[in-house]
Amino acid sequence: MKIVVISLPTSRDRRTKVTQLLGDKSIEFEFLDAVDGRTGTHPYLNNYDEKTYLLNRCRKAAPGELGCYVSHILAWEKCVALNEPIVILEDDFELTEDFVAGLKFVEQYTDRVTFIRLENMVKTHYVASPYKDEKFSLVKQLKVEMCATGYVITPKGATALLANGKEMCAPVDLYLRHTLLHKQLMYALIPHIVYPLHADTTIGWEIRKRKEKSLVLKIKRFFHKWFFAIGNVAVNLINSYKSS
Repeated sequence: MKIVVISLPTSRDRRTKVTQLLGDKSIEFEFLDAVDGRTGTHPYLNNYDEKTYLLNRCRKAAPGELGCYVSHILAWEKCVALNEPIVILEDDFELTEDFVAGLKFVEQYTDRVTFIRLENMVKTHYVASPYKDEKFSLVKQLKVEMCATGYVITPKGATALLANGKEMCAPVDLYLRHTLLHKQLMYALIPHIVYPLHADTTIGWEIRKRKEKSLVLKIKRFFHKWFFAIGNVAVNLINSYKSS
């Protein structure tokens, strides 16, 4: 599978590290120039829905979050254009020793699944699937984990995400969690083969700490959050049963 690494053109240190990490394993890849939401002018940045974003996060979006989201959209569009499954990595990843073997395992099932998380899961809200061998397995996420450092996506999955995700109403990893919107069964690889470093992030942590204090917003967000929490689990359970 083609490996696409999302990276700002100005992030020279990160690009050098990525080249070393993958080059040491003789793994071919290509960079996808990320959109910098702080300075960029990409037209997709205009798709920011601040009202719904406030409901989802109780704060406004950080410019870096919007740029990150747009960059993933561009990666999904690339998957559709290529008409083949691809590996998408953000440039702050680290690899486990099983990276190559894990990708070979995953590649067997890209005609049967649409999305496979490659990074570690903190919680165990998942059920088993028949896709396994003596070392690896794919599990069906009942509660999709946050973070989008590394995953495999197929053209079918990318098309579904694009159909419902070009309006930026939440961070990209929260959109991925909202299966009520895109209806995809999200798998995860165990054991994981990628994990995030979160070093020198360009997202903007200081902005993400500025929560809105409006009581009305907090009440609306409470119901909005639980509507999606229940809806997401329901969709995941239904999809999990159908795929059995």
